[in-house]
This record gives sequence, C-alpha cells and structure tokens, in this order.
Amino acid sequence: MSASTEGLSFQAFSRAPQARRTVPLRRIVMGLASIVSLSLCLIVSAILILNARQAVQEETESAFRLAHEAAVRRLPPSHGGRDTMAEAIGLAEEIDGLRHVSARILDPEGRPLQHRAHGQFRSQASAPQWFSALMTPPLVEALVPITRYPNVLGMLRVAADPTDEIAEVWSDFSIILPVLFLAGLAMVGLAFLMTTLLTRRLQSVQAAMSQMQDGRLSVRAPDDRLTEFADLAAGVNALTSHLQAERAENDLLQARLIGSSEAERSRIALDLHDEMGPQLFALRAAVSHAQAMIADLPDRPAALDETLDAIACHAVEVQRSARTAINDLRPMLLGEASLIELLAELVTGFRDVASETRVVLDIDPEVEGSSLGELAELSIYRFVRESVLNAIRHGRATLVRVSLETMPDEPRQIVVRVTDNGKGPEPGPSGDRPPLGFGQIGIQDRARAFGATYLPPWRDNRLTHTELRISRPCKPR
Repeated sequence: MSASTEGLSFQAFSRAPQARRTVPLRRIVMGLASIVSLSLCLIVSAILILNARQAVQEETESAFRLAHEAAVRRLPPSHGGRDTMAEAIGLAEEIDGLRHVSARILDPEGRPLQHRAHGQFRSQASAPQWFSALMTPPLVEALVPITRYPNVLGMLRVAADPTDEIAEVWSDFSIILPVLFLAGLAMVGLAFLMTTLLTRRLQSVQAAMSQMQDGRLSVRAPDDRLTEFADLAAGVNALTSHLQAERAENDLLQARLIGSSEAERSRIALDLHDEMGPQLFALRAAVSHAQAMIADLPDRPAALDETLDAIACHAVEVQRSARTAINDLRPMLLGEASLIELLAELVTGFRDVASETRVVLDIDPEVEGSSLGELAELSIYRFVRESVLNAIRHGRATLVRVSLETMPDEPRQIVVRVTDNGKGPEPGPSGDRPPLGFGQIGIQDRARAFGATYLPPWRDNRLTHTELRISRPCKPR
C-alpha cells in the first residue's frame, strides 16, 4: 500500500459514522456510584430502623409489664376502708412518671379524670412524626379496676409509652444519618476523583493518537505508573513505531517511484526535443524554401500556395504542441531557466488563458538564488500550476496570489503559498475537510518523497489558502 492510499483509507475510517451512541465513562461511573451510595444509605437506615423498632418494642413491653404488676399489687383492696381513689391517683402519678409507660385514671364511662404527670425522667426532645410513625410498636395497655365495695369508682389505665425511647433513638439517628450521607458523598467524590484520573490518562493517550492520526508519527503516548495504562501506551507506541516504519518504507518506495517517473518523463521529453524538434524545424525550413522557390513563378497555381501555407501553419501548431508537451513533461529540461523564471512564465501563461483572473507573483528576495534541488523545484512548479488551475477552474477566483517566502521563525523553511478569493473547497457531509483530488494526492506524494509538508486548501478570512513548505538543504562546509 502506498503512503497516499494508506492516508486516504485512514481518513475514511476516521470519518466513518458511528453505528452506536457512545456514553462517557464518567457519567456511567458517577451514576453507578450515586446509585450504590443511595442504596447503601437506604439499606443501612432500614436495618437500623428495624433494629431500633425491635429494641423500642422490647423496652416498652418490659416497662409495661413491670408497671402493670406494680399497679395490680399496690392498688388497695375495695373492702379495706382506705381511700382507694386517692391512692390510685398517687399510684397513677408515680407510674406515669416512669420511663416508657403512662398511667391515667378513667371514670366508669372511660373518660379521663387525670392529666399526665410528665415526671422527671420524661425527655423534652421529640422525634419527627414520620420517624415516630416508623418506630412506634403496636399499642399495649391494660385496665385495672378501682373499686370501693360495692362500687366501681373507675379504672387505672396502664399503657406502654415509647415516646421517650423514640426520642432517644432519634437523637442517635440525627447523628448517624448525616454520617451516612457524608459517607455516600465521600464515595461519590472518590468515584469522581478516580474517573477524573482515569479520563486524564485516557485523554493523554487520545491526544497522542490524534496527533498520530494527523500524520505526526514521531509522537509517542506518555508512559504511566499504572500497569494497565502503561501496557496501553506501550501497545499504542508499538503500533505507531510499526506505522512509522511502514511509512518510511512507503516514502522510500514513493521517492523511487517518483524518481523513475521523472526519469521516464525526462527521457520522453528528450526524445521529443531531440528527434521531433529537428524534424519539425527541417519541415518548416523546407516549406519556407518551397514557398521562396515558387514565389517567382509566373503561372503558379493558387492551390499550391494554399497547400504550402497550410503545411507551414500545421507545422507551427505541431511544434507548439510539442513544446507544450515537453514543458509539461519536464519544464526544466534544457536548464535554460531558473525556477523563478519558470514561475513567471507560468503566471504569464495563466494571464493569457484566463484574462478575467488576475494572477500575482510575489517572490521574497531571500528566496531568489536558492538551490533546492531539481525534484523540489519541479514539485514547486507543479504545485503552483495545480493550485492556480484549481482556483481558476473550480474556485472561480478573480485574484490569485503566488508567493515564495521564508518563515520568520525558521529562516531555512521556504513556504510556497497560493491564495485566492474564490469560493474554496466544499466541506464534507459531516463538516470536515473534503477529500483530496487526484492532483492534490500527487502533490502530497511528491512532498512526502523529498521531506516537504503539503497543506491542502483551507478557508480563512474569506480566502482560500494552500501551502507547500520545504526546507532548504544545508550548504556543505
């Protein structure tokens, strides 16, 4: 595979539409971390609530049993002559002052005769209603009759009261729940930190691969301390080294192919120049001699003059076509003109062919007199001719500027730039740079063969630009 074919296939692969919709890794990890953190918080909270509810139920039932037994044992008998109601009220107040139980005196119809005592052990804090509803166990109560023979004075109602215990549990939960929430946030933050570190490492490898995709195969993916990323970078670098070796081999083959092609072009041009040129010159000389010989004949036929004139005209046209073919095959065949003179002649020819287009040649004085080598100068000539033709034919430009100059930061770098005010290249379907034409592929191959850089046409400030950057050879000491 040649370098141009490899570049085209790689570009086509990079522009291929993706069949599947991609999802960022960070979004997946953050979503999973959030779900896991929330699930853990809910599970831990549910376990704690169930255990605490069971503990509240056992604690309140135990307190209720003790209070109920105390009420049954200490309530005075109905026939002892004592003030049963007064002692029952005192007993109710005493029981109501205990934790986890409540006691009230009810009349025979069940109406309360006594408010709660709210003893010294009762908590002042209260839990939210939703928490109390979750923690409140089934109601447990008992009624102990208060009698004075032969009448029933009322009832001593003893019931389990989990309010204090729920309040204590809530005070613990008010500390545990924020800790769980902070632990969940810490897990999400840790996931975010890990994904950030991973994506940065992946982005560094991706940035290196993007530069490799642009053709800079000397770039290498950075090494990493993590084994997986180190292996990934090593694999990418190994692939890049292989591609670099393949490109070097392709460039060598391309250079040999271009050299062979130019040698064949030179041979054909020499054959045309050395064989057809003298023959055409002899033909024109013979026609001129024939015309001179018959000029003094008194009765020469008019058809003879017309035939000789036609032969002379066709000989001139054939000679002009031969010169054009020789110039296309090998512009610097005879070595009679420099690159600057050939470019000036080329610009003049464009002015004659497309009179509505103004073609300007701008040469930096530092470039004049530079010897770049026959292959480089021939490539510059073909680059200028192809670029100006594209600007005139396809871009419909009215102004084309051809310039040869040195780069300010690299004096040894010569930039051949063609700028026009035409419509420029049409973008591809996805908005990317359009594929190269056959002529541009040839320029790219030639540039790569002698180490130059070709920049295909691009739009900037309503102008179309294209460049060929060549390094001047070092002078031998």
